[in-house]
Amino acid sequence: MNDHALRQLLCDADAAAGAPPGRSADPFGHQLASRVQKRLRRRTQSQMAGASLLLCAILTLVPFMRPTPKPAPVADSSQAKTELALIRLQADSQAATVNRLIQYQKSVDMRTAAARKFHRGQPLDRLQQQRENAARLLTQDREFRRVIELFPETHWASIARERLQS
Repeated sequence: MNDHALRQLLCDADAAAGAPPGRSADPFGHQLASRVQKRLRRRTQSQMAGASLLLCAILTLVPFMRPTPKPAPVADSSQAKTELALIRLQADSQAATVNRLIQYQKSVDMRTAAARKFHRGQPLDRLQQQRENAARLLTQDREFRRVIELFPETHWASIARERLQS
């Protein structure tokens, strides 16, 4: 027998037997499914209600659990005044130290700037240095005649003369 014939045979047998006692004539058990769903819904609702009640109870008790802050003891006003005067004296001392450090830093910056200007040299010194660099580059490029022609008074011109003679 194939599956289709077997299924048809079972359906015919169920139809001939009728509904079992104590159950409805619903062949698919729709009422049973709805009862199971209702039971599940009631269980979920009762769990949510219990969780809500627990949360409300906890939130109600939280304010009572906070420790109350103790007020600070009131000190003698003369003692507080002397402490305040001491703190002000320390603050003034630290402010004076900071001002001295700022002045020192400014003087160091000024000295550094002056030293940089001094090391750069005068304009004529810088010009002579540039001539020496140009003569050196031409000598390295083996352009001895141009070095002698353009920069005859430099050290590199004397080197160019020696190389031309050899």
